[in-house]
Amino acid sequence: MTPSPVRRRSVLLGALGAASTLLLTSCMGDAPGSQSAAGPPVRGGNLTVAVPTDPQSLDMVANPGQVTAHIGNMMYEKLFEVDKAFTARPMLADSYTTSPDRLTYTFKLRQGVTFSDGNPLTANDVVASLQRWEKGHRTGQLVAPDIESITGPDPATVVIKLKKPRYPLIDELAGAGTEIYEAKNIADVPPTGFGQDKAIGTGPYRLKSWDIGQQLVLERYDGYKSRSEEDWGGQAGAKHAYLDTVTYKVVSDQDALINGLQTGQWDHAMPTNDQYEILKKNPNLVVHNLPGGNENVVIPNFNPGSRFADPRAREALNLLLDKPAINAATGGSKDLTVETGAFASPDNKAFYSTVGDEVYRRHDPAKAKQLLAEAGVTAGTPIRIVTSNSYPEFAKWSVLIQDSLSKIGLTAKIDTYDFATMLGTLTKEPGGWDLTTLFFDAALTAPAQMPALTLGTLNGSSSPELDRLMAEYNASNSPEQARAVVDKFQTFTWQQLSVITLSQSRLYAAYTPRVKGYGDFYRVFWNTWLAAS
Repeated sequence: MTPSPVRRRSVLLGALGAASTLLLTSCMGDAPGSQSAAGPPVRGGNLTVAVPTDPQSLDMVANPGQVTAHIGNMMYEKLFEVDKAFTARPMLADSYTTSPDRLTYTFKLRQGVTFSDGNPLTANDVVASLQRWEKGHRTGQLVAPDIESITGPDPATVVIKLKKPRYPLIDELAGAGTEIYEAKNIADVPPTGFGQDKAIGTGPYRLKSWDIGQQLVLERYDGYKSRSEEDWGGQAGAKHAYLDTVTYKVVSDQDALINGLQTGQWDHAMPTNDQYEILKKNPNLVVHNLPGGNENVVIPNFNPGSRFADPRAREALNLLLDKPAINAATGGSKDLTVETGAFASPDNKAFYSTVGDEVYRRHDPAKAKQLLAEAGVTAGTPIRIVTSNSYPEFAKWSVLIQDSLSKIGLTAKIDTYDFATMLGTLTKEPGGWDLTTLFFDAALTAPAQMPALTLGTLNGSSSPELDRLMAEYNASNSPEQARAVVDKFQTFTWQQLSVITLSQSRLYAAYTPRVKGYGDFYRVFWNTWLAAS
């Protein structure tokens, strides 16, 4: 067995999504909230964070929502985590080796790590968590066919044996859904996930209280054992847990969110992009770009019963949508909007591709009307759009799509739900909807993690061709080979139109100057403290 260093994700800097290098500089430099600008850390206090929706569940396999992930990152850890440059770094893994044939990975676990209930981390917990990921998480389901076994030969060792080499495995183990839970807490868990009492991880914070729909409070876990690496940042390295508690307030109304920021009701928020310029002008707030972004998409339904099961209807929708106009109406500052049809940022040398860009930029409403008529989409039956008001962008895009359809004589019915109900509606009624609006986390590290390529279970867009491309990527043995497959992914996506990308949005946070040590990385607060008022 030969040592296998953690492969640097320099190829994945564009998986900062719509953030890219411009935003990365803000998280790597000395931001106003950084330690160098703030003096020594202060222990204690409560940080109040406004979030757009209740997480509904803290089970990261059952509920893949953004708010769930951000809160879960404070509580749970994985074998590997991403640093501030989206490099895979060992977290619960102390070290690992790979066999010369690249079929056997042996992970040594860090010693002395405990869950927040005091129980020690063992290989049994890791094995149970990863086996559940294989069965219940979309990325895990795509990885599972290549895995022969996941075993724990002793309490400190985990072995993954593959049926064939898998180039992105370490990246996939650092992705969402691979959080490690106590084995006893995930035995026989239903598809809806575990309850509050089982939301226990090895992270620096643990659940204190949860008033569903109102607020959720985390408290410091004093038994947490930190890694020592201070410079990794992101979700990796040292975690100091200076704050006593972090309170997440559910604030779905954007006006209330902005007012609360300006009046000091909450310390941190990630508002919608149309508030960016206003908040930047407020001298009492710090506004910083974040190293991540969203791919903003319209998703047509391929399932029988949908009016977009016909490829001509999907082609027509792409031709109908005036993407620059939609982006201008909903994107706010040009600093935050990247008009591209790629699923990774232009600065991502490995995952960004301009292939298909000419399809993305086509706009021909007359041709769209003709193709829709050929596909049997007429004014007689409304097009069914399912969306959510938990993220205001989704509802805005839906209204603009409705308006575009009305201009060519078609009608659309919009059904608006909270985010969890929206996802449930899409999956429980495969043929009962036509379009939905979403954004995807663009800071992703392997094709099996990218929703634009893995939507088959949601909208019926699975295909043998896509499976073949996934297999080709996974069989790569160098960044150059892997990169060559990316253009093929991009070509296929714009031919099939499993998603229609509107743009990429850079993310930002707005927070009180009292917030110090914040690394400008999503909602990661374990190294954050509050300065005295």
